[in-house]
Amino acid sequence: MPPLWIAIIIVLIAHYFLAIITVYFLMKDKGLTKAIIPWNIVILLLPLLGPLSYWVYRSFQKKK
Repeated sequence: MPPLWIAIIIVLIAHYFLAIITVYFLMKDKGLTKAIIPWNIVILLLPLLGPLSYWVYRSFQKKK
């Protein structure tokens, strides 16, 4: 198996678990509202960058 395929598989597996944890915390923080729909789309469609962007956003929101 080429190294590129192995890297893609590893990234997608990591994204799967990171996305589940991030969506859990998103729902815990904001509840079930229409405002979380864009965040869900970003988290699920952008591998690794979607969940990381929410965690950065969340860290700045918690400071306020």
